[in-house]
Amino acid sequence: MNSKNELDDKVRHIRQNELSIRELIEFLDSKQIYIISNTMIRVVELKIKNILVIEKLQNLTQYMGARYTFAEGIGIGNIAMASLSILNTSDSLNAYHVILENLKEVDIQRIEKAIVILNDLTNTY
Repeated sequence: MNSKNELDDKVRHIRQNELSIRELIEFLDSKQIYIISNTMIRVVELKIKNILVIEKLQNLTQYMGARYTFAEGIGIGNIAMASLSILNTSDSLNAYHVILENLKEVDIQRIEKAIVILNDLTNTY
């Protein structure tokens, strides 16, 4: 991605729900944190629960830590974990609980915050 305008255009398409499910799933592979985070919000909001989404979210959980953080210590990995929890399928919950077992308390607290934030953003209570 070469320009801020291109990034802004992609995020606008995500937020305005102008992308197909296939395109959203592809955006989960982006290298841009802003695109990934907005895509995860849209995936949860649209309740896209297919196994490919679960696998991609599971892969994104590895991105915890300062390098991947964008708000209150919460980053891509925390939002991915929150997404797995909120999607609430047997596959997503299994992945969530397996990963949760190996996390530090600080990451667990950030995931709990991320769940609240994601629920607020997507109205998925």
